[in-house]
Amino acid sequence: MHGTVVHRKLRFGPFELSIGERVLRRDGVVLPLGGRAHDILIYLTGRPGEVIAKQELIDHVWSDVTVEEGSLRVHVAAIRKALGDGQFGNRYIANIKGRGYSFVGTVVPLAGGTENRNAKFRHQGRLPVRPIMMIGRETVVSEVTNKLRNERFVTLLGPGGIGKTTIALAVGRAAAEEFGGEVYFVDLESLIDPRHVAGAVAASLGLELKSRDSDLELVDLVRSRKLLIILDSCEHVIEAVALLAEQLHQETEQIYLLTTSRELLKVRGEHCYRVPRLDYPPEGSEQTANAVLRYPAVQLFVQRVAARAGSFVLTDEEAPFVAEMCRRLDGMPLAIELAAGQAAAIGLKNTVARFELLKLSHRTAVPRHRTLKATLDWSYDLLSDGERIVLRRIAPFVGHFTLEGARYVAGELGIGTGEIFDAIAGLVEKSLIATRIDETQARYRLLDATRAYALEKLEEHAEVDVVVRRHAAYVAAYLESRRVALLALAKG
Repeated sequence: MHGTVVHRKLRFGPFELSIGERVLRRDGVVLPLGGRAHDILIYLTGRPGEVIAKQELIDHVWSDVTVEEGSLRVHVAAIRKALGDGQFGNRYIANIKGRGYSFVGTVVPLAGGTENRNAKFRHQGRLPVRPIMMIGRETVVSEVTNKLRNERFVTLLGPGGIGKTTIALAVGRAAAEEFGGEVYFVDLESLIDPRHVAGAVAASLGLELKSRDSDLELVDLVRSRKLLIILDSCEHVIEAVALLAEQLHQETEQIYLLTTSRELLKVRGEHCYRVPRLDYPPEGSEQTANAVLRYPAVQLFVQRVAARAGSFVLTDEEAPFVAEMCRRLDGMPLAIELAAGQAAAIGLKNTVARFELLKLSHRTAVPRHRTLKATLDWSYDLLSDGERIVLRRIAPFVGHFTLEGARYVAGELGIGTGEIFDAIAGLVEKSLIATRIDETQARYRLLDATRAYALEKLEEHAEVDVVVRRHAAYVAAYLESRRVALLALAKG
C-alpha cells in the first residue's frame, strides 16, 4: 500500500467522506448510501480529475460477479442524488463524452486525517481528457496561449463542430504549469438556468456560494488568486456569462479567462480569436494521396477512419474522393469525424455516393454534436425570429452573395430591409455565415452544412417556391446588369 492508511477523510464542497468508516456526511449529517455506491465514490475521489473507464469501475466494484453497465449507472445516479449533483450549478461527477466517469470536484484531505504519503493534494482544477487527437491545430493553440497570456481574456469564436472545446482544453494543458495547476474547466452545456452560472464556476473551483449576489461573492472569493478559468459552451447563457466574465476580468488582476462560444460576449476586456476551419485541398489542386495528405482536414479523416476500421491507407484512386468530401464539409473537424465514421462502416465510395450530410451520427459525442443536424438545431434554437427567417431564405445562394442579394431574396415576405440587415449581422456574429471583404463590399457565404440545413427549414415553412423564384429573379437581374455594363465598357 506504500504508506496508505485507510482511515483518511476527504472533503469536497460541503461533504465529508470517511473512507475507513465508509460514511458520507453533509454538515455532520450522515447521508444514506449503499455499499456499492460507497465503493464507486471512494474509487473516484481517490483519483480526482482522472477519467475512469466504466469497465474499470465495474471490475473494481463488482470483482466477484458479472454485471451490466446499467448497474453502474444506477449507483452513480444514487451518488449524484446524495450529492445534489447538478443542483444550483454544483457538479461533482462528470460523464466524460462516453469514455467513463470523472470526479470533478476539488478534493482536500481533512486536517488530522491520514493519507497516502505520496499523494499531493492541493487546491487545483482538473481538465477532462478528450478522446479526440488534435490535428492541424498546433499553431492555433500556440497563438491562443500567447494571446491569453498577454490579454487575460480571450473568446474562441466559431460555429458548432469546429473544435473550440478541443482547442480550449489543449490551451489549458499548455498553460497549466504557468498557473501551478490552477486551471479550471467549466462545462456550461448542460446548464439550463443562467442564474446558476456563478454557482457552476464556484463548484468547479471547490467553492460554495451563499449570498444572493453570487457574481460579486465569487469575485471576492477569488480576487487574490491566480487562476485560468475555461468557460465552455457559453452561447445559450451568454448574457449571464458576459456579466460574470466582465466582473472577473475588470475587478481582479490575476484571473485569466478563456471562453468558447458561437458569438462574442461583447464586454470590456474581451479579445476574439476566430477559430479557422482545417485546411483542405482546393479544387484544381493535385489529387494524389501524397498531395492531399499535406492538408490537416485529410489527415484527420484518414486517422479517424483508421481508428474505426483498424487500418486504412489512402490510395491515389481514393484521394480525390476524400479531397472532395473535405471540401464539401468545409474543413469542419466534427463533420469530418462523422463522415469518417460512416466511411469506416460502409466504405469510402459508398459514403461519397450516399453523402447524406445531415444524417451522419456520432454515438459517443455530447448530445448537441451527435449529428450535424443536432449541432445546427442547437444554434438555430438560439436565433431570433428574424434571424431564422433570413437564414432559411438565403439558402438558395451557392457560394458568396452580397448584402443587397440577401435583401432582395429574403425581403418582401413580411420582413423589412432594416430587419434583414440586422439579421445578417446577427448570423455573422453567431458564426452561421462566413464573411470576407471583397474590394469595396462585404461578401457572405453559408457553409455547405448550414446551407443544407437552411434548405430543410425552407421546405418546412413551405417557402421554397416563392424564395427560389426571388433568387432566380435576382440572379437574372444581376447577370443582365453585368451584360449591360460589359457592353458599355466595350463601346467606350
